[in-house]
Amino acid sequence: MAGIFLMGCTVPVISPAKFWPVSFFGLALPYALFILLLFLACWLIFHIRYTLVSLIPMIIGWKSIIVLFAFHPATAPTADPVNDIRVMSYNVRYFKNFDYSVIQNVTLRNKILSLIHSSFPDILCLQEFYTADHSENNDNLHDIMKEMKLPYSFFSNDHSFQNRHAGVALFSKYPIIHTYKTDLSEAKSGESAIAADIVRNSTDTFRVITVHLQSIYLNQRDFKGLQKLMHQEDTGFVASRIIMGKLRKAFLVREFQAQTVAAMIRQSPYPVIVCGDFNDTPNSYSYFKISKNLQDAFLKKGFGLGRTYSSISPTLRIDYILASTSFTVRSFRCIHKILSDHYPVISTMTLSKKE
Repeated sequence: MAGIFLMGCTVPVISPAKFWPVSFFGLALPYALFILLLFLACWLIFHIRYTLVSLIPMIIGWKSIIVLFAFHPATAPTADPVNDIRVMSYNVRYFKNFDYSVIQNVTLRNKILSLIHSSFPDILCLQEFYTADHSENNDNLHDIMKEMKLPYSFFSNDHSFQNRHAGVALFSKYPIIHTYKTDLSEAKSGESAIAADIVRNSTDTFRVITVHLQSIYLNQRDFKGLQKLMHQEDTGFVASRIIMGKLRKAFLVREFQAQTVAAMIRQSPYPVIVCGDFNDTPNSYSYFKISKNLQDAFLKKGFGLGRTYSSISPTLRIDYILASTSFTVRSFRCIHKILSDHYPVISTMTLSKKE
């Protein structure tokens, strides 16, 4: 088990292009750590001299451990309306549940918009965003700008069909002076990375980047395959091969995407906020590449494991708000309400000094 844990700790520094199978150990790392902790407790009770068997791997892999947990009990900071910037990121899954009827999806869409509205974001980043021109129930772009008093926006519009459009979107209470769009994938289903330079109080300028990295694209058949794997019923390894193939592709694509986003961050002349669905855990090559020299709002002010994906595993924190050190993170919250397959994350921060 110590070997699996240590292999998982190498994931952030080993390029998937050079050796992609190591990325699987990153997914197993939280479970390996849990077992090491159980052994450590047993050694302390029964054979204290063996505690080093568990302690040494954990000391070696401390960098991978400290990104998994946060221990900041939720306390609401004193509001500072002059300086606070409230940032929200949410993968809204096109405001749909594909098993729902049209009427049910209208209700779902309204609930998602209501949740966003009640959160009062100053900056709103949405992934898997969908809008339809001149539609009573789906003109989400203009409805958000109008109803939530976020008059400035930038939308990637990666996919269009007639009057319907999809991609990633960024909304702001403050003026946007420049926008940028970078392709992250040649796949038809891929979404771009977008960035906007935002001016606040006429003096403070910062850049917001929002991304949606490569999904694994598990379908219902794959989820049933996962159930078979967990119950050791995948005797022909059919489900295993399919799922591993999808994971391999995602690991490789996300490496390129993470390098592209990291370059966008480095090239910014302003402090940066990065929001998005990375589709990758904190102990991953993608996360470490993008978050280098940035603060993770969850680690600063969150609590627990920080799960942001509602299915598969309680260890899946894959949605992030990152910020330059010029920002002071004052709060972080994940709203555990199942309207999408992701939970929205919200952070309040202040721009404390210029870089």
